[in-house]
Amino acid sequence: MHIAIPLSLRLRVQRSPLVLSVAALLVTLLAALPLGYMLLRTWNVTPGVWGRLWHGQIPGLLENTIWLVITTIGFTLIIGVVAAWLVERTDLPGRSIWRWLLALPLAIPAYVAAICWIILLRRGGLVEAAAINMFDLPRGQLPLPRIYNLTGATLVIGLSVFPYVYLPVAASLRSLDRTLEEAARISGHGPWQTFRRITLPLIAPAAAAGALLVSLYVLSDFGTVAMLRYRTFTVAIFQQFTGQIDRSGASILSFVLIGLTLPLLIGEAWASQRMRRTTRAAAWRPVQIVRLRLFGRWLACAAIAMLVLLSSGIPLLVLGGLSVQGIFFPTRVDQIWGINSQGLWQTGLGSLIVAAAAATLATLLSFAPALLATRYPGRLSGLLLGVSKSAFALPGIIAGLALVLLFNRWVPFIYGTIMMMIIGFALRLLPQAVATNEAALRRVGPSLEQAARVMGCRPVTVFRRVTLPIAAPGIAASWALIFITGMKELPMAIMLRPPGFDTLSVRIWAAASESVHTQAAPAAFVLIVLTLLTLLLLMGRSQVGLDRVLHEHN
Repeated sequence: MHIAIPLSLRLRVQRSPLVLSVAALLVTLLAALPLGYMLLRTWNVTPGVWGRLWHGQIPGLLENTIWLVITTIGFTLIIGVVAAWLVERTDLPGRSIWRWLLALPLAIPAYVAAICWIILLRRGGLVEAAAINMFDLPRGQLPLPRIYNLTGATLVIGLSVFPYVYLPVAASLRSLDRTLEEAARISGHGPWQTFRRITLPLIAPAAAAGALLVSLYVLSDFGTVAMLRYRTFTVAIFQQFTGQIDRSGASILSFVLIGLTLPLLIGEAWASQRMRRTTRAAAWRPVQIVRLRLFGRWLACAAIAMLVLLSSGIPLLVLGGLSVQGIFFPTRVDQIWGINSQGLWQTGLGSLIVAAAAATLATLLSFAPALLATRYPGRLSGLLLGVSKSAFALPGIIAGLALVLLFNRWVPFIYGTIMMMIIGFALRLLPQAVATNEAALRRVGPSLEQAARVMGCRPVTVFRRVTLPIAAPGIAASWALIFITGMKELPMAIMLRPPGFDTLSVRIWAAASESVHTQAAPAAFVLIVLTLLTLLLLMGRSQVGLDRVLHEHN
């Protein structure tokens, strides 16, 4: 007797193609190579070096880093959740404009924002110079806020990364079913009780996912804390690497930082899954807009405007003014540095080439593990996907250190070349590409691919004619995010760049380190313009909203 087996069951029990499995395994090994090499190098460090660092630097670095993570998470949660609620749930004037402006800090690297605040608030900076000219104050008498401490680092980083909280919370608020809130109000709950008991628990997974992304950013940040002289693990690792011939100390500090990062990465993956289930719960009824009183509307508008001004307005104004001064009215120092508009655009072109090539290479490599996990789920595909994503826990400073040691020892013929820089960037960005492309491929309905196979199409043809066109918007979002990350990457660019080759981030770092801010500003301004244009192109051409882009990034 012939028993018909459903098509979905026949496809589910298919084994994955050997070529795809081998390719996914090789890509996973590449993604985990820096992490594995760093762990292996740490294993071979002598106990004496461990003891010296554990009783010397590590306790202070742990305290500084953990406090920075805690304060930044708290700050971004407050402003991110409040801003999302005001924009999405109230009759705030200009809500559609605020949605775009509150996402703008994503295009401004935190280390660039730090440079702008240093220019403003340092002794002899713009604020003190303006006060002296306007009020004839003696130099050094104007009370200025101190930014070279925990508070300054928290505020600068928090104002740069709060969109990681704002965007998923705003998307969650837009998709929540208002019947739950209406039921609470019918039961006698007021607006505050409804928000606290119904709305807040529903948006908590989105807020948690954003907060964990913020914590991962803080742990991996190097440029901002270095500019603000706040010593964390990334700063100490860079100092150990550049200041000593023996790199054992840098390996040990990297191992401790990896130990801090991995639990947060696991928590972020869990929170992202909870967020996706919550936001898919139901969006079948529109949300209810809270009508603010006249005074409340303008007070809320003023608060959002102040947030936009502090997070993106002031940095852009400072960079724009200094860029005009450095290019059109150069000082003697500017002339010594010798950077003109032609050299600036050459540096920008170099950044574009490296970031675009690395993003393309990482995107191509990511298809094998992402496709294996989405189309042939199982223990092997899940393990390969998890290992490839786990390398995302490696901050850029550690990945750069591992790749320098690897290239110098095993492939010295490409050491110190642009090819090494592109490969290094691609390996750094590969875990992010795997995560985002996996999310894009999961949105393709399996029934369409099954129908194509029934009609006799080969797997390669199905992928080219069915899967790829449908997943194209998500893949475009993935490529754009990876490209932006590559454009802003600082520690790996410092470590891997060949002699005589500068990217915009390296140029910013070099000029700011020498306090030649009129030469750091033009490069920073061009970097922001290029990343902002990429975001605008992404949202306009691929028709993927910025909240969906961040969702892919998660």
